[in-house]
Amino acid sequence: MERKGKRSASAKSKSRARFSYIIAFLPAAVFVGLIVFLLLQPPTAPPPVSTLTQVTNRGAAPDFTLNKLTAEGLSEEKFTLSSTRGKVVFLDFSWWRCPHCNNMEPVIKELYSEFSGRGVEFVTIMIDDRQSSIADNAGFVARNQIPWTVVWDEGGRVSSLYGVKGTPTYIVIDESGNIVRVVSGEQPKQFLASILNSALG
Repeated sequence: MERKGKRSASAKSKSRARFSYIIAFLPAAVFVGLIVFLLLQPPTAPPPVSTLTQVTNRGAAPDFTLNKLTAEGLSEEKFTLSSTRGKVVFLDFSWWRCPHCNNMEPVIKELYSEFSGRGVEFVTIMIDDRQSSIADNAGFVARNQIPWTVVWDEGGRVSSLYGVKGTPTYIVIDESGNIVRVVSGEQPKQFLASILNSALG
């Protein structure tokens, strides 16, 4: 009877030891499993452009000539920035799939209604990302019923020329052809209106 008791106590002791080893290695196993899970996850897309405001003064606005884009597609008619000399110009760099650009179009439309009669020239520059079709971008124009000039920046040449890093980016040019403000991201109408009022003097 005594031996049986000793054997039983020994078995219990071994069982407790095994249980202790399992408990000790459990956090390590969970950690390794988490690492493997994270490594197997597909990469996420980069976040869209933030609403951070970036304002700089950049001197003379580089001239450019681009084909106009309508709701029907690409036009043979061209737009040249220097043709607007003597006017304040509001450049709107957009991308058809950018959610912030789509959110801002009603705001830009309100600004257009308020400032086009005061001589401000509005121009939306649709950036070619080399993966989107002309039809996709024409759809953006049609969907937002844009009444001002829209141009197609084939290959992103003009956006690169202006150092545009994300969309939407708004650039205000004064009557002398100088860039006076550069603003990136979604903005309140009042803020953009104050920039235009300042440029108009």
